[in-house]
Amino acid sequence: MTQQEATKRWWGEADRDQIHLAAAEWFARLRDPDVRLEDTLAWQAWMSDDPRHAEAFARLEDVSSALQSVPRPGRPSGTEARRDAYDGSVPIRDWRERPRRPLLFAVAASALVVSVALVLLALSRGSLPGVEPAGRVFATAVGENRTVRLADGSKVTLGGNSRIEVALSDEARRIDLARGEAFFTVAKDASRPFKVRAGPATVVAVGTEFNVRRGKDRVVVDVVEGRVVVEPASGLVPVALLRTFRPKLVPVRVDAGEETTAGSAAVERAVAIPDIAAATSWQAGRLAFRLQPLRYALEDVNRYARKPIVIGDEEIGELKITGTVMGSNVGGWVRSLESALRIVAVEEPEKIVLRKRR
Repeated sequence: MTQQEATKRWWGEADRDQIHLAAAEWFARLRDPDVRLEDTLAWQAWMSDDPRHAEAFARLEDVSSALQSVPRPGRPSGTEARRDAYDGSVPIRDWRERPRRPLLFAVAASALVVSVALVLLALSRGSLPGVEPAGRVFATAVGENRTVRLADGSKVTLGGNSRIEVALSDEARRIDLARGEAFFTVAKDASRPFKVRAGPATVVAVGTEFNVRRGKDRVVVDVVEGRVVVEPASGLVPVALLRTFRPKLVPVRVDAGEETTAGSAAVERAVAIPDIAAATSWQAGRLAFRLQPLRYALEDVNRYARKPIVIGDEEIGELKITGTVMGSNVGGWVRSLESALRIVAVEEPEKIVLRKRR
């Protein structure tokens, strides 16, 4: 059978195939911006149960992409709407074969099978304008920590030079961590998932405590209580990538006492936090590092530094450091680096540059 024949056969049978109907249902559910944590985990399990599941889902993604260029049909007239008796209970072609039952299907889907109609439904659900209040912005200056209480009862502690935008509605709770670090104590509300977007990752929770630290090219999530799911920021992973990078390009569950790191191409598997107290000690003015590359440590320290500290020689950034930095004594920490790492800190009018000792 040629590829063309196989495709034609698929189009002819998809509206009765239970796998494709299930894939269409999953596609619609995952397009919902308020998808529940439990649904995301169940979708992962369904995708891994049978290779045919991933294949069916991939076809729907292809159809969805193609339909993006199709203009939306006009609204039917009142007369057409009253004459249209199609109720969606059976495939379109079965309905059309019934005698003396006129079909004026206003969405111009008479040539498409039910699976495509479900995709159109999913797209329309995802694009319907929601009623959301304007986002509230909370921010801190360099060296400032601040705690705010949200309208839903949740509490957020912001680290130095951090910024969040909050949008709460009756259906969802969304936070955008634009920069910096924040610790979230989430009020339990199973009907409204709590979603924190930070660069390449989205953290989904219901009621829990977790820390999110956003750097230049990665996001670190530490869970203190409960559990969260860390998703790629796109919200829906392309199946083509899923097949190639299955361990890293799917949402990852993180339980209490665990952490994960997310970048633009991967969400790493969860690992145990070596020291939970150290992971959140910044709230008490102490930044703790354990075998951390200097370039990542500086991203945190610079939120408390009087002058930004930059790396003058690239290889210095990969040097590993362990220790504690007091937010009130960043200068003393820099001096200790000079002896410990055999580097030189050159203070300039606007910054401090770290260079190799010549």
